[in-house]
Amino acid sequence: MSDLKDKIVDAIDEYLEATEAWDDALLAIDTATDEVFLIEEEEVDEEADVDIYDIMDFIKMTPDGEWIRDDQAIDSVVEDYE
Repeated sequence: MSDLKDKIVDAIDEYLEATEAWDDALLAIDTATDEVFLIEEEEVDEEADVDIYDIMDFIKMTPDGEWIRDDQAIDSVVEDYE
């Protein structure tokens, strides 16, 4: 399942590199293919067979005000797919 974790990390990093490019970003995991991608909230209805998570569930703020990945939250979701 480390492959799934890597895909989730990549998607979150993509979001963190350009947070302003997203209005209401969600993390989607295609349950049929294990593909992980970012999606706008308004596009969710168009996707079948995907599990959707709020991107902010995987991000935390440092005391310095920087947004970073929450690896514990990522690990928790990955465990659900094992």
